[in-house]
Amino acid sequence: MKNKIIEINTVEEFDRLKKREKMIAYITLFRLNLYGKGVHCGPKAIQNKLRDENLTPVPSISTIARVLKSQCLTNGRTGYYQEDYPM
Repeated sequence: MKNKIIEINTVEEFDRLKKREKMIAYITLFRLNLYGKGVHCGPKAIQNKLRDENLTPVPSISTIARVLKSQCLTNGRTGYYQEDYPM
């Protein structure tokens, strides 16, 4: 699963994910939601949102930061754009 971007389009796809992959999906969802609202959307804000939603275990800030990086969601980005990552 290393360096694999998780993209969910249906509930059925979400249900097939492993527990760790579901947490990555939640982190991605909350990041994009907070970003879309124009509020702080860094690892600490996402960690607080996970706690608010009672999703456990809540990952550390550094783990959330690694997930955001692996999902290409850093520095104001909203996703992976193939043209930005030439092979």
